[in-house]
Amino acid sequence: MDKEDAGAAKTSPGHSWPRVDGQWLGGRAQAVGTTALAQGALCPMPTDLLTLPKAAGAEVRRLLRWRPQRTTGPQATNPFLPPDQRLVLGSWGPAHTLLLNKYPIRPGHLLLITNGDQPQSGWLSSQDWQAAAALLERQDGLLFFNSGPGAGASQPHRHLQLLPRLPGRPCFPWEPWINQPDGVYPWRLRKTSLPKRDGDPAATLERLYGQHLASLGLGSAKEQGQPLGAYNLLITADWFITVPRRREEHQGVNINALGFAGMVLVTDRTNPAWLAAGGDVFGVLQAVGEETSVTLRQRIPGSVAPPAY
Repeated sequence: MDKEDAGAAKTSPGHSWPRVDGQWLGGRAQAVGTTALAQGALCPMPTDLLTLPKAAGAEVRRLLRWRPQRTTGPQATNPFLPPDQRLVLGSWGPAHTLLLNKYPIRPGHLLLITNGDQPQSGWLSSQDWQAAAALLERQDGLLFFNSGPGAGASQPHRHLQLLPRLPGRPCFPWEPWINQPDGVYPWRLRKTSLPKRDGDPAATLERLYGQHLASLGLGSAKEQGQPLGAYNLLITADWFITVPRRREEHQGVNINALGFAGMVLVTDRTNPAWLAAGGDVFGVLQAVGEETSVTLRQRIPGSVAPPAY
């Protein structure tokens, strides 16, 4: 960190979390991003916003140029060990580092990575939840997690992500719909409202995580070495959602947690016939998720006009 930033982010004795707030994080992310962009370390992915009649209010963007490939195989390098220091905002507690996503679509996209080589497909730990809760307390937005390749994760090193809220607008297109307390969804999930006042938010998140995965048949950390299937997590200050997964893609559309928030990216691998037929986003999400036993009884709010990134 710069000298002035180090002073703003210093920790008190016995407390590992930096004394920062959302304003500081936003300013720090902007400053790091400006420098990293000039140095070629930050590589925003250019997209076009598509208008598709069957998008159900989702924000569907077409990638215009190269997309980074998933890191797999014994010869693959780990971009987080160590992370590119030009993208790093700073240490985040005793076991994590906070940095910018190298390939963002929206500015300010944050990654919370483990300092050690922890697997993305393993159980999230108490330290992970402490770091995640501290971030969500300080930065309003959508915290999300892709549990492995089957859930849309592009890196096997453990990382949670946070999409900061843009001023004066929903954080993601389906936020008004998902915020409804009696929402009914056309794919299987668990959703729990979060208390407004919580003395230990990290413990609450960890408890809900265990309860959700167990109820969805994904096992228990006490009994299994890793979860029994792929899943996505979507978390805001108001609710905690877990979505079990059947597969990573359908119709050539790769889906991660953001797909279930109404944000979809299409590429040159996407089936042209699917696009020509109107881009049925619900159909893709139902195919990659698990079928629900209930019938959708409500309309999704109309599309929120997304910004031009």
